[in-house]
Amino acid sequence: MQNILLLFARFGTHITFLFFTVFSFFLIINFNKTQRSIFINSSNFYANKLDARTSKWQNYLSLQEVNDSLARHNAELMERFINFRTSEVIISDSTLNYELLPAKIIRNTYNLRNNHLTLDIGAKQGVEKDMGVLSKKGILGIVRNVSEDFSHVISVLNSQTRISCTVKPYAYPGNLIWDDMDPNFMTLESIPKHVDVEVGDTVITNGYSTIFPANIEVGTIADIKTDRGSSNFNLKVKLFNNVPNEKRAYIIKNNLAAQQLQLENLEDEQ
Repeated sequence: MQNILLLFARFGTHITFLFFTVFSFFLIINFNKTQRSIFINSSNFYANKLDARTSKWQNYLSLQEVNDSLARHNAELMERFINFRTSEVIISDSTLNYELLPAKIIRNTYNLRNNHLTLDIGAKQGVEKDMGVLSKKGILGIVRNVSEDFSHVISVLNSQTRISCTVKPYAYPGNLIWDDMDPNFMTLESIPKHVDVEVGDTVITNGYSTIFPANIEVGTIADIKTDRGSSNFNLKVKLFNNVPNEKRAYIIKNNLAAQQLQLENLEDEQ
């Protein structure tokens, strides 16, 4: 009680002024149609503006959740596409040979001779060494090391990268390498000269390893070269995806990889 009296003693004039101001405003609004109408219209206007701003902030704060949901949805669609292209039969969820794990790229180099990526998922989410990594439009690289929560990926823009590919619709295996500093182009080696290839033909993965499934489109032939004395083409490939600008990745989990590798190891030992 004493504190209240002290408050009034110190700020009594201000409190009295504020009270009579509010009371006068109340009388004006309630007993004058014109002023009441102005007040209601003004209140609605500013309330709508406040709602709009609040809605924008809520939408902004929920963008991360929306992006993660879209990434999962894209992964599911790409899973079905990849499995359909590799099996060429209608499949169910219980017979998927390949699963895709969506991830965010949190580090991506592209101006070095040997470039790398870091993804924000790791062993906790099922990532393992030697898994392939895709973007929505092409290939990104191969997982080299994994921690509990992160994955280190050797980019396709790396001098050590060797990815087994071919020219559609042929099956001749070639090696896709990065032998230049241009992040938009790679080179497909070891395609025989007798193969009828043309500029504009599509280069795809051939599925000759457990890393990348078959029929993943990589890019198109931009130039055809032949080294003197060689029986093979050197094909300059324009990549479909823009590797330096990618922000989302999809790690390929091959559910049959262990079985295939075990069988191939037995074959090598004989």
